[in-house]
Amino acid sequence: MFMTYLDWAATAPPDSNIIQDMALAAVKYFGNPSSSYPAGKLARKALENAREQCATILSCKPQQLAFTSGGSESNAIAFLSRLSLREPGTLIFGGAEHPSVSEAAKILEQGGWKLLPLPPEKDGRISPDKLKAALERQHNVRMVSIMGVNNETGAIQPIKELVEMVRSHEKNHPGPPILFHADLVQAVGKITVNLQELGVDTAAFSAHKFRGPRGIGLFYHRNPQFEGLVKGGGQEHGVRPGTENVAGAMALASALEQYGMPHSQIQKNGNWLLEQLLQIPQLQMVPQTRDLESDGHYVPGILAFSIPPIPGEVLARVLADQGFALSTGSACSSNRKGKLPRSLMAMQVPHDVAAGMIRVSLGPTTERHELEAFLTALESAVKALSRVAQGQRR
Repeated sequence: MFMTYLDWAATAPPDSNIIQDMALAAVKYFGNPSSSYPAGKLARKALENAREQCATILSCKPQQLAFTSGGSESNAIAFLSRLSLREPGTLIFGGAEHPSVSEAAKILEQGGWKLLPLPPEKDGRISPDKLKAALERQHNVRMVSIMGVNNETGAIQPIKELVEMVRSHEKNHPGPPILFHADLVQAVGKITVNLQELGVDTAAFSAHKFRGPRGIGLFYHRNPQFEGLVKGGGQEHGVRPGTENVAGAMALASALEQYGMPHSQIQKNGNWLLEQLLQIPQLQMVPQTRDLESDGHYVPGILAFSIPPIPGEVLARVLADQGFALSTGSACSSNRKGKLPRSLMAMQVPHDVAAGMIRVSLGPTTERHELEAFLTALESAVKALSRVAQGQRR
């Protein structure tokens, strides 16, 4: 069966040309970049060229980037590095963060850190004023972590303003520096990412979210002398030990160059789809405040909605049987059956709306006719499931 892919937020279909080039690079640049003979030097040059290419696109210095296995590892590097501090502190993090952040936070908690989840507003965003209140209320804050774009609702966090709030707090309350980390895995390709302007201390990226291969990512560290907790052969300036994945780094750089900026087709199709969804009776957007007027606070390529009382898992399965690939939320949380998404609970989304949520996410190759077919299938599925529900209530 032909499948219409509408789950780009889970993983983006890789660009076949990038994957082919990566395979060729794996053969050509087979040398260990740490070796001093010609094959090693050739691999080192290719690796550093890829790093410089990424740094130019992300507006940072090459020595501030380390190649990793992906977003989860990059997040872990930022969090676990805090364990090297002599005294634990307080961690403030977004209440709707990805599991790779919230689970890493639990490790800090086991090491004596105090955790303060910061619930977003009902629109899914965290206001600088709420962060300011948390900073003033808590003692010994040593780290703040807020994601750039929410993977389930598409909410864009005001990272620059949040960072400025932390810096202002540091000036007015002398003490240990506060590390500001941003999970930017969902941000690349959906919003413009300029690390110099954002002012974050560390950030995480993953190639498979913007049509690159899986198993390769980036860790940004504003301080070039950043030291990771895991030690080894000293690769990646000591941030991430292990023989470097040269071909993967080259593929990441290529994907970042081609798909690292917002795409006009996603903007047009996402806005059009939102307009159509808002016309469906009983459909509720998630967050419920999302409409055509507020869409500047959300990326157009991620749309979450619910049609109570239809369960999201049931609706997604029926649509999958009709050839549409979409999800009920974060792919990394989908195995937790029976549990509502933590991000929706943090936003105080009503139980029936949260239980019915499905997520549609678009990419640069998504066509308008595919979305039209999806809407037709959605209407048919809702009618059929509503009839079943009515029959069960009799």
